[in-house]
Order: sequence, then structure tokens, then C-alpha cells
Amino acid sequence: MPMEWEREEIVLKQQGGKQASQILLEGDIIAPDSKPDVNEVLCCHGKVKMKDVRVGDDRINVSGDLDLTILYSSEKGDDAVYAMKSSLPIEDIIYMDGLEKDMQVKLTTTLEHLDCQVINDRKLGIKAVIGLTANAERVHKVNVVAPGDSGGMAFLEGKLRMEEVVAEKKEGFTVKEEITLPQTAPAVGEILSCDFYLTDQEVRPMDGKVMIRSNLIVDILYTDDQGTGTVHSWSEKIPFNGYLEADKITPKSVIDVNLTIDDASIKTCLDDDGEPRILDVNVSIMSEMSAWDATEKTVVTDAYAPGMETEVMRETVIYPVCICRAKNQFSLKEKITLDQSELPMLQAGKTWGTLHIQDVSPQEDMIQVEGVLNVEIMYLCQEDDHAVCMANKGIPFNQKIEMKGVMPSDEVSTKGRLEEMDFQILSDREGELYASIVLEADAKRQETAQLVTDIRLKNTDISQKHMAGAVIYTVQPGDSLWKIAKHFDTTIERILMVNDIEDPDKIYPGQKLLIIKMMR
Repeated sequence: MPMEWEREEIVLKQQGGKQASQILLEGDIIAPDSKPDVNEVLCCHGKVKMKDVRVGDDRINVSGDLDLTILYSSEKGDDAVYAMKSSLPIEDIIYMDGLEKDMQVKLTTTLEHLDCQVINDRKLGIKAVIGLTANAERVHKVNVVAPGDSGGMAFLEGKLRMEEVVAEKKEGFTVKEEITLPQTAPAVGEILSCDFYLTDQEVRPMDGKVMIRSNLIVDILYTDDQGTGTVHSWSEKIPFNGYLEADKITPKSVIDVNLTIDDASIKTCLDDDGEPRILDVNVSIMSEMSAWDATEKTVVTDAYAPGMETEVMRETVIYPVCICRAKNQFSLKEKITLDQSELPMLQAGKTWGTLHIQDVSPQEDMIQVEGVLNVEIMYLCQEDDHAVCMANKGIPFNQKIEMKGVMPSDEVSTKGRLEEMDFQILSDREGELYASIVLEADAKRQETAQLVTDIRLKNTDISQKHMAGAVIYTVQPGDSLWKIAKHFDTTIERILMVNDIEDPDKIYPGQKLLIIKMMR
């Protein structure tokens, strides 16, 4: 029959499912009337912005936009670069068996392919492939029997290694800055494109808060104010820091913070001399934080009442535990050689880079990461009728990252970011590219535990008289005093006392033990 035991609630996060999907987007873009005709598309860049993620049973509804910036040249002989902006709507459903609407879902998006073709001098055709990865987590609560006063029961205690979530928070930062271009740089006519990204990220847990420090890089491509259409570039580093407050965070907490640029704008203003040299920057940065403490909780793993029939109810739980985390920064130096079909270089312009991680292979105490850095280089050509050109190159990389304790069966997630990139011309057909890349990885392992949820006794009168009996038992490989005591319906204390054993951990196969049984 059931009895009242001291209880506690164990809260675990479990994997609810993982699903990858792809979205194919196709659409046409019409050049605005204020823009000249399109002769050649130089480059097309896109940014995925998800606006709504709705979780339901077995499905996730997502919606957003693919924002596009297209740089192009007009008629031949015109050395100017023009820009147009547009967007394509995103609507899709990700199906995931077993997903429940109260689960927490983290959605990762990747622009895997983007192509822009000239249909006619006023219309462009866009094809894009967007990769989606959804990770679902559920919060699982188990009411278990807690260690404590056993009331005549024998309890076997064990350690449950787990992660106790101490904070989950989303919060935004706003960075506002005025950038003044020096007199050595041309004044701004039109901003063709502007890229914002974060480098040198530092996250530090403190008592009751997390300090975040990073640099916001503002990288613009613009034409001068003289109406010549000549293209120039400028890059500025804006340091910023902030705090995320959460009462339970300590300096020992494990912190995972994902920083993304949510919205950004840049506006040209006049300086004291009336020249357009001031850039008014306004950027919203979204931080998504998860913090936890790695703990070991003492739990009851088995129980019995000497001399009585005992029924132990258990629940088997499977949950992930972080094994280790690692951060690796490395440099790529690559010689870029133009193909015979590409026009020779006269002057370097602007360089864009996109990082793609293609494969992550966990091994013993390390992981191997393979990926590619896709580079777009805008440069001035030596041909009068084709002044601005583009070179597109893919640079593969392979990195081994030490992660002590990792096994091939563990699940490893890796994210990378491009910290710095520079291109220098060596000759009219060769140049050297330098890139600094940061890889961050964490490894998780699925743990299995059996938790005692209830204990029932067939006869609650555990004070009844017992008849004594004795047996000589030979210890077998894998035996423990707990197993022996439970098998013979006695107690560990009685075995220790009768056999004059001081250290309960020191029994060995072949050892003879005198067991005084408790008979019903």
C-alpha cells in the first residue's frame, strides 16, 4: 500500500525534436523609375528576417522577409555603380512529429543560395534557397522520493548530473553613433550598401547579471557627392557594452548568448562646413540568453524494507547534459588568382564574405569542422568600357578543435562568424585575402536516469518479529553491499557489524561474508 514519503520536484529540459527544412523563393524585381536601366548585376546580397514563429502540435508556422540589396552597372561606358533594394515574403510550415505547442523552439536560418538574373533592362529574376533548422525543447517535471528520514526503509542514493536553468531572457540593446568622415575621404553622395556585423564578442557572468561587450562594425559602399558615380568604401568600429540582469546568475554560471542585429539604419547628415560627411547610425541588437548551473543532485535510486515485500515505482528520463564548450579563432591567408575570363585588376574596392559550416565530426577529445568562406571582391578594372568588376571565390577550410571529454556519439553544434577580412592586390591578376574566423562549439550527451517516484509496502507493520537465519555468501564480481543486503533481506549495517568490516567500499570477489537474514 502507498505511504507518505518526503518528496521533491526534479525539473529537466529534454529534446523535443529537431527538423531541417528548405524554402525555395522565386520572384521578380522591377527597377524603380528613379534608377537607370540595368546592364549587368554586380552582386546581390540578402538577409533573412523572421518576423513570426508560431508553434503548434506537430508543426511550426514561420513568416518573414528576405531583404535584398542589388548592386548593378548601367550602360557600357558608364563606370557608376547603382543600388536597388527590395524584399521577398517568406511563408512556410515546418512539420515535426511529436511537437507540442507549449514547447520552446529555436529557429536557425541560413541563406544557402541566392541568384539574380537580368530578365530585361527593368526587370530582375530572383531565386533563393533558405535553410531552416528548428530545435524543440520541453520542460519535464518529475515528482520523486527525496532522500531523508527513511522511516525504517533502506534507501540507495545516487548522483543525478543535471543542468539547472537559472535564467532565460531576451533583451535588446540600441547603439547610436555619429561617424564623421575625415577630409581625406570623399564626402557621401549616395550610400549604395551598408553591412553591419559584430566582432570581438565577450560574455562574462557576474553576480546577478551578465556583462556583454562587443564591437559593431559599420561597413559602407558609397558614391561621392561630385556626381561622378565613383565608388568608395568606409569601415568604422563602434564598441558597445551592456548588462543582462538575472538574480540567480553567479560567476560560475554557464552562459549562452546569441547576439543578432535586429534592425539598422544609417542616414547622411551635413557637417559644420555643409558637407555630407556625418553618418548617423542607429542599430538595434537583440540578445537571446540562456544561463544554467551544472549541478549534482542526490536522489533515491532504489529502496526496500528489510523483512517486508517492497514495490518501487520508477520513471526513466533521458535528458541532454553539456559535456564541454570550446572557442577557436584562426586565420585564413589565400592567394586569389583571376580566371582567364575575368578582367585584370586596377584597384581594390570592397570585399564581402559569407561563412558556411558544412560538416562537424566529433571524435575522441576533439571535433573536426569543415566549411567554406565564400568571398566576393569588387574591384576597378583596366578596361575603359567595363570599369567595375566582381570576382567570386570559395575558400575551403578544415579545423580541428580540442574538446576534452567529447566522444564520437555526442551531439555537437557549431556556429562561426567572420571577424575581419582584407584584400590586397599583388598584380593585375593576383591578390591576397586575409580573414579571421571564430568558431564556437558545444557538445551535449544524452544521459539516462531512473528516478524513484513512489514506494509501496505489502505490509506496513515493519516492527513485526523476525526469525533469524544465517548463510555464508561468497562475493561475486559486480556485487555491492547494497545488492547483497537487498537480496538477503537484511541491512548493510548488519553485514558490516557481523563481519567486522570498517570500509564498506572494500569488498572483493571471493570474499566470504556471514549473512544474518531477517525472516518473515
